[in-house]
Amino acid sequence: MPETESISLHKTARKRYLNYALSVITSRALPDIRDGLKPVQRRILYAMFTNLNLYPDGRHRKSATIVGETMGKYHPHGDTAIYDAMVRMAQDFSLRAPLVDGHGNFGSLDGDNPAAMRYTEAKLRPLAMELLTELRQDTVEYRDTFDGTLQEPVVLPAKVPNMLVNGASGIAVGMATNIPPHNLGEVVDACLHLIDDPDASAEALWQHVPAPDFPTGGAILNTKEELREIYATGKGTIEMRGGYRMKGKTRAIIESVPYGVDKSKIVESIADHIADENVPQLSNVRDESTDDVRIVLELKRGSDAEAAMAYLFKHTQLQHRFHVNMTCLVPTERADVGTPERVNLRTIVQHFLQFRLGVVTRRLRHELQKLETRIHLLEGFETIFDALDETIAMIRASTNKKDAQDRLMDRFGLDTTQADAVLDTKLYRLSQMEIEAIEEELEAKRTRAAEIRALLDDKSARWDMVREELVQVKSDYADDRRSEIRGPDAAIEYTEADYIIESDAYVIVTRDGWVKRQGSYTDLDSIRVRDGDEVGWVLEGSTRATVGFFTNYGTCYTVRINDIPSTTGYGDPVQKLFSFDDGERVVGVVSFDDRALPPGRPEEPDQQQLFDENGVAEDEEPHPPYVVALTKTGQTTRFTVEGFMEPSTRSGRMFMRLEGNDEVVRALLAQGHEHVCAASHGGRVLIFPVEQVSVYKGPAKGVIGMRIQDDDRLLGATLSDMAREGLTVVTNNGREEIVRTTKYDITNRGGKGHVVIKRGYFAEVHYEPIEVKVG
Repeated sequence: MPETESISLHKTARKRYLNYALSVITSRALPDIRDGLKPVQRRILYAMFTNLNLYPDGRHRKSATIVGETMGKYHPHGDTAIYDAMVRMAQDFSLRAPLVDGHGNFGSLDGDNPAAMRYTEAKLRPLAMELLTELRQDTVEYRDTFDGTLQEPVVLPAKVPNMLVNGASGIAVGMATNIPPHNLGEVVDACLHLIDDPDASAEALWQHVPAPDFPTGGAILNTKEELREIYATGKGTIEMRGGYRMKGKTRAIIESVPYGVDKSKIVESIADHIADENVPQLSNVRDESTDDVRIVLELKRGSDAEAAMAYLFKHTQLQHRFHVNMTCLVPTERADVGTPERVNLRTIVQHFLQFRLGVVTRRLRHELQKLETRIHLLEGFETIFDALDETIAMIRASTNKKDAQDRLMDRFGLDTTQADAVLDTKLYRLSQMEIEAIEEELEAKRTRAAEIRALLDDKSARWDMVREELVQVKSDYADDRRSEIRGPDAAIEYTEADYIIESDAYVIVTRDGWVKRQGSYTDLDSIRVRDGDEVGWVLEGSTRATVGFFTNYGTCYTVRINDIPSTTGYGDPVQKLFSFDDGERVVGVVSFDDRALPPGRPEEPDQQQLFDENGVAEDEEPHPPYVVALTKTGQTTRFTVEGFMEPSTRSGRMFMRLEGNDEVVRALLAQGHEHVCAASHGGRVLIFPVEQVSVYKGPAKGVIGMRIQDDDRLLGATLSDMAREGLTVVTNNGREEIVRTTKYDITNRGGKGHVVIKRGYFAEVHYEPIEVKVG
């Protein structure tokens, strides 16, 4: 039985997980900063170029052949991963400059999957050849493949700054990359600028590469400062938006979608919003796209197209974000090893240019080596030309090839290579015409070799070569920018009310706090309420308008009428719409529809003083209309409706500051110059002008409306501008009493009021339903 060895589980797990993480980072997920390719992409292109000879001017081959060749010889990670990578390199909506020419179904912008690899075919595009052709000139290092039987390039000798042009995305272990695509011409211009000025700043390069250029076009909404920061740090967020144009007044045509978003999902989302009536300006959506994006939005007559588009930008992927993370593998001292690093624009361009200079240098050395080999052979022929007859006689006199070789080497001082070349040459090539051709070739080769030696000795001249090749790449492949840089001014402002179908409705609130919305009703008795409950408020208003619920805890909750449940049933408890505290209940409801408010408009100043929450006079004047609120301790406040008309959060807005266990008894909309009619539980009543209540800018404690004794409390209050109308109270023995100006004198606020009952008390208040209609 073999001996077992004890190992530390946590140390072994850590070591093996680290090996796995490094493998994923360096061999699968991250692109190399030099050629901008991940290993699987590089191996696919190499297999197509070297093994299958799938050049742009040749025929297509089955994708299954390409996948099999790549997987069997270079990339042992599964055919699906290889095919998906090849498909992406063929999609013109994924890569700004596709590298593979696909024939067949290679997927679509709608997110459709490509056909199986046995059905599709592919070959290299001309731009891919710019990444590959210099491989045969010993320009890059090679390493063993996974099984050690073949060699593969560590990196491709790319003439194109591919990492910026086509971008990259990938998720490794503990890190990820997401590099946006760019315009080839702009990137080349940045490279040329750095060649001309090696000390150029990132700001200078940003002038040439101002923003990404996505294959699907659209608009970029970032500010210049945001874009500059992204290229300076290698991270940030690009705000993308699809482009559209108007066709007449009834159609909006979406002509581009954000990069990386399925067009079909956008169309489906728009259709759902139209069906749910979230975008009342739109009646229909159709996808008429072919090779170009064309999504037709049908507008209702007279509708605001910008409001509709603003809603779609906010609630669909027609506006989307691209999170930039320019992490890639940066070369180390070992050519076959890269270290992950997040880089900025200048670092990317600098590494690419240094790489290109190295490729050009190696290419020249390779060419010089071949020239020197050829020159050496030609010099052997040149040596024997002057003694050609002697050479032929010497060869004829030899017993075998070895003997002839030795004789030539001894007589003319040739080496083995030169002697073999002479012996392998056919006799007719030693004619005068051939001899002249050899001499001309030798001269040309010597001249070219001298030129290369000069280039190798002159770094500046080699930089000129790099520059010329980049200029040629730009001339051959650059095209116009597709993504428009529009900046934040392109953002369309809109209000929530723009997306509500406008119609009049009634908000019905019961005494127990149940609320609903109805289109109409015949009379108050016909409104359906729960047993034991009764209608407290019926307020008409537009569905785009708001309504405010004032509670006994001094808080106002505002909601758009459209958001109140529409039903002819009982409705819902108001607590479902807001976050009420225990014991909190509605004591007043106001419709903020302009037509439901009294004639005094906010833009018409009142002739009264405005106070802050601490009772300090303000310089500005108050603006009616007002809400008047009274508490059980007799405090009262008056405030404008301006600060409560917009929808609130579920927590509401404070309108009155309460002390101790005080509570608001009633909150009422002041219609004009009314009187406050109030009654206490102890049997006292008081009537005073509403103008005597100070107007406050914010939530305040207020002033004393009715002075309440310690053992008493304010039972109820109302506002009245009619002599015979007022507050109806019921005594403990069931007798009704109406607090009105025809029975009780009007006094100043702050008094104790008239004693109505000496023996007994007011048991309850009867409020008539408040009914407010517009028009």
